[in-house]
Order: sequence, then structure tokens, then C-alpha cells
Amino acid sequence: MTNKEMRWQLGDIVQDGKFDTIYSEIESDLSQYEEFKKKLGKDLSEKDFKEILEFNEQFKEKLARLGSYTSLILAGNIKDQGARVYQSKLDYLSIKINEATIFLSHWLKGLKSEDLEILDDKNASRLFKSIPDLQFALEHSRLAAKHTLSANEEKLIHKKDVNGISVVSELYDLITNDFKFVMKIKQADGSVKEIKVDNQEKLVSYVRDKNPNVREAAYHALFEPYQHHKDKLFMIYSAIVKDWVIESQMREYPSSIAMRNFANTIPDNVVEVLLDVCTKNIGIFQDYFKLKAELLGVKKLRRFDIYTPIADTTEQIPFEEGQKIVFETFKEFSPDFAAKAKSVLEAGHLDSHPRENKRSGAFCMSIVPDVLPYVLTNYDNKERDVSTLAHELGHAIHDMYASNHYHSVTHAPLPLCETASTFGEMVVFEKMLSKAKDDKEKKAMLMDKLADSYATIIRQNYFIKFEILAHEALQKGIPIDELNKIYLGTLKEQFGDAVEVDDVFQYEWSYIPHIFHSPFYCYAYNFGELLSLALFSKYKEEGKDFLPKFEKILKSGGSQEPIGLLKEVGVDITDEKFWQGGFKIIQGWMDEVKKL
Repeated sequence: MTNKEMRWQLGDIVQDGKFDTIYSEIESDLSQYEEFKKKLGKDLSEKDFKEILEFNEQFKEKLARLGSYTSLILAGNIKDQGARVYQSKLDYLSIKINEATIFLSHWLKGLKSEDLEILDDKNASRLFKSIPDLQFALEHSRLAAKHTLSANEEKLIHKKDVNGISVVSELYDLITNDFKFVMKIKQADGSVKEIKVDNQEKLVSYVRDKNPNVREAAYHALFEPYQHHKDKLFMIYSAIVKDWVIESQMREYPSSIAMRNFANTIPDNVVEVLLDVCTKNIGIFQDYFKLKAELLGVKKLRRFDIYTPIADTTEQIPFEEGQKIVFETFKEFSPDFAAKAKSVLEAGHLDSHPRENKRSGAFCMSIVPDVLPYVLTNYDNKERDVSTLAHELGHAIHDMYASNHYHSVTHAPLPLCETASTFGEMVVFEKMLSKAKDDKEKKAMLMDKLADSYATIIRQNYFIKFEILAHEALQKGIPIDELNKIYLGTLKEQFGDAVEVDDVFQYEWSYIPHIFHSPFYCYAYNFGELLSLALFSKYKEEGKDFLPKFEKILKSGGSQEPIGLLKEVGVDITDEKFWQGGFKIIQGWMDEVKKL
């Protein structure tokens, strides 16, 4: 362990100078698909079927290496021109691949493809069973047939996406990454102190400052460039939304969000139950904000104040100490858990600290089964940076547990992929809570945890509710002021009479990258948090006996249907009572704070 900044080494994905070599191999491999086409028919042997699919998996792995390599370079430096060239080449290659291989996708779905004999259900079942690891994914693809267009239409959509909406989405990053921020902090004597901040990650840390004037200045500084560029960002978002809505309608999904649900292998009704239960429980967090106002000695919280610490949090946790907390806590839970987490750092697969032109936030990227995942953080010696490190390493652990599968099914579907990450956060939180010096520190930690739970559950829930309303409204045509009102309305609903919401927050929607890059992505967070709370509750009850059940979920990756998989470990995500169970734990934290 070290306090030094870590930067990832990408040679495990693509060795220096080998990008073009792999690129050429992929182009050469395309000719093999023409040979496979000659074999396709309902009487295809299981041996030949397995040969075709295993070649296809290896082909996808090569492509994944190039795509991941390029994305990670850009995450480290969004202005890297060499990576921009790579991305341009990959866009061209993507179109070429789609043109050459779409016949296979259509044939597997049982759709008409060129002059090939259609694969009927009986023979599809026979063939799919010959590769058990891919069986669920293949069967799910058969269900996708009703949402699949003709091969020529699919080719056209793919070309349009690569050269159109993907570029529009990327433009959002290029614009927002150039933002510079100026905090204008009111001083006691009436003067204004200006602080220039060139990193959004650093600016956001000020919203947790003890000084209310600093918090307010931080939010105004954060939203000022978004407001200044509101017309550009509105145009970008409108284009993304309309593109999504049009495609979902063309594919005959019942709603805009249903297209995401299907991709997540989660039924619409389960997502509806999740959103409904979260909405019904906003009262817990409204009570929390009222309690926080009491503890801070104010009549009512402002939206500027919701992440205010109730105790001095000037104590720094250096990077070395943060690693130690995470690794030791993981080891107590499971030595294998800890060993997997540590291997990411030992392999040089972590990019740890903020710097200019580096992407803000944090993520974990799964590459291919035989390459350890890569993790990005922006560690700044704050207590919450320890939680972020635990969260992202949890993602990496999840991917490593599932690395025994074919590439296509190593990654869990979106809502399940937050399982290990949020669980990892929970075990670290419990450990840090147990080491609190006194009741005052314990109360502060519980209050901070409740704030984090609000951000992960209710805040994300209302992002989705906003998106549902925005997708309905934007396809009809509304001005930016109407969209701002819709967003402000969702804020006022979630905070009720507990928090005063300043009008500057009407621009907050444009600051949320997920709604631009992956519409309806955000329910993965409240889904994952509540699921992890339920699983953590089982762990507290069962102790070490729970570990095999937890590992079963992680090891499945995307190879099993989520509802059935979770039922095997005693979790029914179709039942409203299950989701309500997570809020019982949160209410328990509230009760404990009140006692303290």
C-alpha cells in the first residue's frame, strides 16, 4: 500500500503498438463469418454450433480489448488525440462488423435473415442447451425478436447511432469537461471572496463544508456554466431523448423506459414496484432532513445544506490508510474478497487521484474474463473517498467472481451489477462505525450514511421519475423553461416541506451525465442499494453461512435470469414487502440517531 498517486497500466489490455495488429486481426476474422453462414440451418449440429459461438465470443473479446483500451485512455485524459483517432477507427469498424455479422443475430432470434433457413423453437432449444453457460442469454435474445427490425433497418440504425447520437452524447462530455468554476463566497464583513476551481470533483467536495456560505457558493459555481450553456445542453438532451423515444416506438416497446428494462432482463412491473415503494418512503428522508435542521440549529434546511456534516470532519484519511481500511474490512468478511480487491492495485489497474482533463467521479470497467477489471477513482483524502474505493473495488470483485463465464455473460445485468459494490460499502461502513470514538462521532457517521442513502435511493429514484416525464414531454416539443419546471417539480415533491429548494437547482438535470449517456440507467442504484441492504441483513442474521449464497449471486454474472437467481437465495424482487424491508434498515438508522 502507498500514499502515492496510482495510474493504471493498460498493457494488460493492449500492449504498446499492438492496437493496429489486433484491429487487422478483427478485420481478417470477418471473413470466417461467411463460412459459418453456409452451415446455418435448423439441422445444424451441436458441434458446429458450439464452434461458431466460441469463435464469436473470441471475436467479441478482441473488440472489447480495443474498445476498453480506448475508453480508459480517454477517461484518464479526455483530450487525448491518439485515443480520439482510435475511437474513430473503432466507429468505422463497428459498422463493418454489424454489416457482416447481423445475419447471425437474426438467425439466432428465429428471424428471417437473407436466404437462410429459419431456426425454429425446437431446434433453437436443442442447440442452446448444448452451451449451458450461454443458454439464458440466447433464450433472452429469442424474446428480443419481437423488438428487432429487419436486417437492413438494423444496419441503418447502427450506422445512424455510430455517426449520429453517439457523437452527440460525446459532445456533452467535451463541453462539460472544459467547464471552469468560480466560487463567490460571502464574508462576514460583507465582502466576497473568489476561489477558482478547475476540477468539478474538487468543487463538489465544498458542498459538504461546515460554512453555509461556502456550500451555497459551491452550488452556484457548479451550476453557473451549465446555466450559461443551457441552450446547447438542452439541444443535446432533446436529441438524445427523441432518438431514444423514436427507437423504442419503432421496436414496439410499451414505453420509453421499457427498452432499458428489457436490456436489464428486469420485467416492467418489478421496476414499477421499485419506483413506487421508493416514492412511498420519501417521508423517512423528509424526517431525516427535519432532524438534521434541528441538529444544525436552523428552522429549515435549504437544498444547499442537505449534505452538511453535523460534526467537524476535517480529519483526512490518506490514500494508504483508506486502502488499509478497505482491505482489512474485506478480509474479515471474506479473505477471498480482500485478495481479489488487492489484486487490482497490485496489477496496476487503478487510477486513483484527480488531475486536469481526467474524468470526474468513479467507475469500474470489466474488460475480458482473463484480464483483471480496471478502476478509476478521484481520491481526495475524504472519508467518503474510502467508501467510493470500497464501492468500485466491489464491482471489480463481482467481475472476478464471474470470470469463469464466456465473455458475453461475465457482466451481471445492470441492477444486479451494483450488488457487490454497495455490499462492500456496507461492510466498510459498519466497520468504521464500530470504531467510532464516542456517541457524537457515531451519530455523525449515521447521519452521513443516511445522506448517502438518500442520494443513492431517493435521488436516483427521482432522476428516473424526471426522465419518464421528460421523455413524454420532449417528444411533443417543449422549451427549456418547461423542462426546468419539470425537474424543479420532482425536487419539490421529494423534499416536501422539509427542505427549501432554490431556483438555481432547476438546472441540475443538465449536470447528470447518466441521463445523457444511458437513459434510465439510474434505477440500478436504488435497486442495488435496497437489494444490498436486504442481503446485508441476511448476512447479519446468518453470519458466515451467508457467504456461499452471496458468492452464488456474484458468480452467476449475466448467465442466469435475475428473478429466479435471487429467489434461490430467498429474495423475491417481485414482492413489494422485499423492497420495503430495505427501508426498515434505514428507519433503524434513524431510530438509533434519535436515541443518540
